[in-house]
Amino acid sequence: MSAVPDAERDLLQAVLEALSLPFEAAFYDQRLNDRAGFARVVIRDALAEAAERPDAFTWNADWLRRKLREEEARHSAGEQR
Repeated sequence: MSAVPDAERDLLQAVLEALSLPFEAAFYDQRLNDRAGFARVVIRDALAEAAERPDAFTWNADWLRRKLREEEARHSAGEQR
């Protein structure tokens, strides 16, 4: 059994995904900065909401992954932001 509960582990994995943009990616600096901001928000919010919302970690991990998919879609369409 893992020492880290599944929901918390999932959020950490989502943050790792956000911060693991390939260095050769176009607009790397700006995109990584945006993604770091998203990661900060989800960690802050999950910690603040955990006492009242049992799904806080899961919800925030899902939100972050949705934001990453949107960012990837914009990038694939040629948009910078």
